[in-house]
Amino acid sequence: CWAVTSLYAKVRIPFQPGMFDLVVIDEASQCDMASVLPMLYRAKRAVIIGDPKQLPHISTISSKQDMSLLQKFNIDLGWAYSANSLYAIASSLAESKQIIQLRDHHRSFGDIIEFSNAEFYDGKLRIATNYNKLMCPKNIEPGIRWIHVAGRTVRPSSGGAYNDSEVNAIIEEIKRLVIDNDYKGSI
Repeated sequence: CWAVTSLYAKVRIPFQPGMFDLVVIDEASQCDMASVLPMLYRAKRAVIIGDPKQLPHISTISSKQDMSLLQKFNIDLGWAYSANSLYAIASSLAESKQIIQLRDHHRSFGDIIEFSNAEFYDGKLRIATNYNKLMCPKNIEPGIRWIHVAGRTVRPSSGGAYNDSEVNAIIEEIKRLVIDNDYKGSI
C-alpha cells in the first residue's frame, strides 16, 4: 500500500504499467486529468472519489489555449483540460449505477452545512455530525465569521502566491483562538 500525491508519484513510484492492482484517487474534482495520468498508467483498476459540488481544479492554461490544442490534435471537447476535472471525465464515462453518492455528512455543525445542503445538494445530505466531538472555542458561538482582509497578492518567480496581510490575519485569528480562548480543538 502506497500513499502519495500525484505530484510525487513520478519520483517515488517506478513507472511500470499495471504495477498496482488498485489506485484510489480522492478529491478527484480538484484533480486535472494530466496530473493523474501517471498514476492511472500504473493501475490495473482505479476508484475515482470526488464531489462535483466542491472546488474544481485550477487550470494553468486558458480555455482559448485549451480549445486550440483540442482542435489541433483532434481531441473530443469532453477532455478539455481547462473545463473538466478528473471527476467530471470519470463520471461522464461511468454508468450511472457505478456512481455512488455519499449522503451522510459528519464534519460540520448543522447550521453551517444546511446552507450547502439546500443550495448545492437539493437537501439530500443527512446531517450525521456527532456534536460531542465538535469542540467550540470558549466564549465563541458556533457559526461562520467573516474577516475582511485587504492586501496584495505576491507571485514570486519560483511559483505559488501569497498575501502577507492574509497571513498576518490568520496568525492573529489563531492567537485569538488558542491563546486568548484556550482552544484545544483542531484548526
